[in-house]
Amino acid sequence: MSYLADVNNNKYLYFRNAATDADDDGTGDSALFPASSLMGMEPGSDTRLTLYFKSMTRRDPTGSVDSANSLDNHDTVGLTIGENRHLEAMEDIINAITSNGPSLIVIANNDSGGTEYISAAISACGTISVAAAYANS
Repeated sequence: MSYLADVNNNKYLYFRNAATDADDDGTGDSALFPASSLMGMEPGSDTRLTLYFKSMTRRDPTGSVDSANSLDNHDTVGLTIGENRHLEAMEDIINAITSNGPSLIVIANNDSGGTEYISAAISACGTISVAAAYANS
């Protein structure tokens, strides 16, 4: 499958924790992940849901995907949710991914000009963590 075919057939999940456009300029302010890289979700507390993604920067020194070493590194996004509403948020995220809806799915956008959340259970996008690139020595 070519990259272009993947772009045309895949869904992408958008997250943003920066409140203003001027602050959305660095690692961890916003991110876009292919839905196919979502590995799972789990509660982090009564009001936090953590999403785990295959690493977007995990590569071997040649720049190729290092499949032998990439499984121990992942990216995460933390979402603030209503107390004990994990299942509702998870269902809404999965329903958006599996629907016939748009390719770009805004999961959580904290933009002060117009917040947007895929689920009524989600109230904010928290920390976006992209793992450091893998370096083989």
